[in-house]
Amino acid sequence: MDDVGKKREVLESQRRLEGIVESAMDAIITINEDQRIILFNPAAEQMFGVSRDEALGQPIARFIPQRFRDGHDEHIRRFRKTGVTGRRMGALGAISGLRADGTEFPVEASISQVDLHDERLATVILRDITERIANEEARQLLAREVDHRAKNALAVVQALVSLTSAPTKDDFVTAVRGRVAALGRAHSLLAQNRWTGGDLAKIVTDETAAYCRPGQVRLDGAAVSLAPNAVQPLSLLIHELATNAVKYGAFSAASGRIDVVWRVAEDGHLEFTWSETLSTPTVAEPTSQGFGSTLIETVTRQLAGDIQTRWRPQGVQISVRLPPQGYRVEAEMPRVAKRTAGAGPNSKTLLIVEDELLVAMELANALRTDGWQIMGPAASVEEAFALLADGPMPDAAVLDINLNGQTVYPVADLLHTRGVPYLFCTGYETATGDDRYREKPIVRKPAHPAVLIGELRLLLGSFPDPDDREAA
Repeated sequence: MDDVGKKREVLESQRRLEGIVESAMDAIITINEDQRIILFNPAAEQMFGVSRDEALGQPIARFIPQRFRDGHDEHIRRFRKTGVTGRRMGALGAISGLRADGTEFPVEASISQVDLHDERLATVILRDITERIANEEARQLLAREVDHRAKNALAVVQALVSLTSAPTKDDFVTAVRGRVAALGRAHSLLAQNRWTGGDLAKIVTDETAAYCRPGQVRLDGAAVSLAPNAVQPLSLLIHELATNAVKYGAFSAASGRIDVVWRVAEDGHLEFTWSETLSTPTVAEPTSQGFGSTLIETVTRQLAGDIQTRWRPQGVQISVRLPPQGYRVEAEMPRVAKRTAGAGPNSKTLLIVEDELLVAMELANALRTDGWQIMGPAASVEEAFALLADGPMPDAAVLDINLNGQTVYPVADLLHTRGVPYLFCTGYETATGDDRYREKPIVRKPAHPAVLIGELRLLLGSFPDPDDREAA
């Protein structure tokens, strides 16, 4: 190769090198022995907010916070004396950069040096890790929050178990299960709303669903969203009121009624009233205070509210006042919700598709006790199809969404085509897929059997009788 060819090759190599430096996403800065900048690529311009022309000839210390400059100069001098040609990205430890506007930011750096024409040049490659550190801090915060909430939830459950007393083992299990289920429903509601709060009407509806007959509960109030820290306590409070109503109050008789009314008072407090009415006045003030009553009072104090209890002969009336920070009004127009549950199962057939053996056994036993004839339980889509192929269609179905990694949706599709109503009993917050799945009722695990029974009654009440469907 002649001299012209060699010069052309050298020139081409220089151009390729310049292109690489110019297009690099990391900042590349080369300094001479006086630690003054002789190369400053576009990524460095963007990182520090300084043009190349302004940066060339400037000491690199200009882009280092003042308190770190002496240490940086000493580090560079030691590095030059070692004779080491380079240190990898991140080996320099945590360092900070300084933008033209005075903003400090974290950077990761590598450094290399080379002797060129009797001069030792050092090149620093810098990477802005602001976003990486922010993401890592967010992950750590999330991990701490998950750990906190998990331990807190376990502590609450432990406290409920420890504080619950009952005359028999069965009563104890029922009481603990109900209270834990109330906590689970509150958690699910918060998760659905991304921990921004929970709708008061939904909380009342969810906590009374397992215990009331059609039309027994009447709700009247504006659309109110409780603050996140108020959702779980108020859910427990309403759960206790509902279970007490089953034992001693309005839910103990078919003619009983409960009116739940809330309004915003002139001083900004939310006034919540639970009024029970029995056709035969039999209610008397108890002579001793049980755990439920203690819990109601404790919850009210936790919410910085006030509570008043009136033991009327026709039924107890509980009035709770919550401070303004415990809620927000979502709409000024009042919203009235009335329960319109359907009839009971009357020995109807229910298909259960659930892959967890113990959960399936618990559901099947509870629903048999309620009068259902159980088909299954099936632990897979294939088992469900086999059951449906060998016999008549069920009157309704309870489906777990995830069956050992396989979705239950093929079974749901078959039931849909046959006009069989179904609901999901799952640990998921929502059902993914098309609108047919997302709009179906969901009972979230851990599910209290009484809640599931209530939802099934509502489900059957919204569908025509199977005989009517066949006739149609």
